[in-house]
Amino acid sequence: MNIRPEIKTAHSVCPHDCPSACALEVEVLDEHTIGRVYGAKQNTYTAGVVCAKVARYAERVHHPNRLTHALKRKGAKGSGTWQEIAIEDALDEVAEQLLKIEARHGADAIWPYYYAGTMGLVMRDGINRLRHVKGYSGMYDTFCVSLPWSGYIAGTGKLAGADPREMAKSDLIIIWGTNPVHTQVNVMTHAIRGRKERGAKIVCVDVYETSTMKQADVGVVLRPGTDGALACALMHILFRDDTADRAYMAKYTDDPVGLEAQLKDKTPEWAASITGLKVEQIEDLARMIGATDRTYFRLGYGFARQRNGSANMHAALSIAAVKGCWQHEGGGAFHNNGGIYHWNKTLIEGLDVKDASVRWMDQSQIGRVLTG
Repeated sequence: MNIRPEIKTAHSVCPHDCPSACALEVEVLDEHTIGRVYGAKQNTYTAGVVCAKVARYAERVHHPNRLTHALKRKGAKGSGTWQEIAIEDALDEVAEQLLKIEARHGADAIWPYYYAGTMGLVMRDGINRLRHVKGYSGMYDTFCVSLPWSGYIAGTGKLAGADPREMAKSDLIIIWGTNPVHTQVNVMTHAIRGRKERGAKIVCVDVYETSTMKQADVGVVLRPGTDGALACALMHILFRDDTADRAYMAKYTDDPVGLEAQLKDKTPEWAASITGLKVEQIEDLARMIGATDRTYFRLGYGFARQRNGSANMHAALSIAAVKGCWQHEGGGAFHNNGGIYHWNKTLIEGLDVKDASVRWMDQSQIGRVLTG
């Protein structure tokens, strides 16, 4: 009989740039080697589930082709020939070049440019401490989050929403602009739990038939960038059919009367001509929302992939307020809870030495920046 070896388990957190920040249980085979990675069962969000790429993290950590030492180009650029050098020597060479550029052109001629990936706050944002101490040019992060975050915060006041675990207590879950079957498996953990335990319906809104849509009860495929038109028509119907919660809006929203007037002509027919959907699809979805107080809107980063993403995000988010979903457990909306933690990043980013007069440049305009 095979006897299972004694394998220790260590606790960790996923280092990916992902809003889930999954709690992990990691097999420790020896002091240098990890085995299988699992979602932590005691963490009620991770709930013992982790995505496939992190479950197989050991393959990446211990891959024979992983870069484990510094390399310096040898020969002409593009020749593909490298020589190994000590990490201390590599750091010295980079530092010397930075000092030369600063002496010749000024500190703002250096632009630390980066994004996220497999790293956390220290590994990713720690470079800003060097930036601010030295007075290097600032970088405005515009990849991925600028449009949806701006639209969401315009509605909620901060980057926060209903606890995503409440999807398990929802009666209608609308997954809009995200494909969590492949990109954020924990969303499906709680959405499917809501379906199994409460009979919740799952609706997926996206620009093509995603894997998430294939698991949903209702799929809504609209033209790219037309989410706002759909959202406006849905709210129009809620007002028209008197399923909007006017008492809630009067107490908690800014201008419900003005919103209703603005949406007067945003009919399903109007939206159908823009979105490519059938009028019946829009009417049916609005009826589902109108009949369901515990409607949860899970709004994703698809809104970042469109020029009018901020307006579309804000429109989709507003449906939850018009219906009054926020007042019910299992209802409301969620995009990202980054605004609830109130991190003090002064030590990490050197915010105490940040010079507001140093120029900032747009990350997504790197081509224009480099070519003048």
